[in-house]
Amino acid sequence: MSVTPQVAAAPVLAARRHRFSAFLLDSLLFALLFAPVHLLSSGEERTDGPTFEAIVQPYAGNPDWWIEVASTALFAAYFCVQHALWGQTLGKRLCRLKVVSRATGLPPGLGRSAIRALVHPALFGLPYVGPPLFFVNALAIMVHPKRRCLHDMITGTMVIDLDGPARRAGGGLLFGLGLLVSLLAALALVDALLLT
Repeated sequence: MSVTPQVAAAPVLAARRHRFSAFLLDSLLFALLFAPVHLLSSGEERTDGPTFEAIVQPYAGNPDWWIEVASTALFAAYFCVQHALWGQTLGKRLCRLKVVSRATGLPPGLGRSAIRALVHPALFGLPYVGPPLFFVNALAIMVHPKRRCLHDMITGTMVIDLDGPARRAGGGLLFGLGLLVSLLAALALVDALLLT
């Protein structure tokens, strides 16, 4: 009697909509947790409206730039620690996703998680070159055949779907729209609470 060896199934890559949903959940949670820190701000706002300079250099003329920098650092730490320990943030847990090393299939560890977590805010916050690179990163996941962003390519990680092929193929659009509406409502609530 011969025993046939079982071949481990290749991990299923996370759908773009599920990655987006997980990121929205994490952003919402972080915004709610970090909202009290924004109460420390001076309340001075620019009244000249959005300018090219304000878009390409987000900290220029902002008296509360230190709150923005602290928020960015804590946001990166939120992702770094959870990815290093479990390969999942709270948003990824809810969406049944996990970040793993392409080479080992295990959580990426502290070094790769730190680099991965810093790429996203660095792209968003770098003066002048950040915004264009941020959009390149967003477009990368749309065109890359393995659904990888720049931070995945740089660190050799991938995001997998823990439900695998068993996850229903459709139904993500309504979930994503509901999530987006919830996020916008929560952000409006936080903004209203901060203005009172």
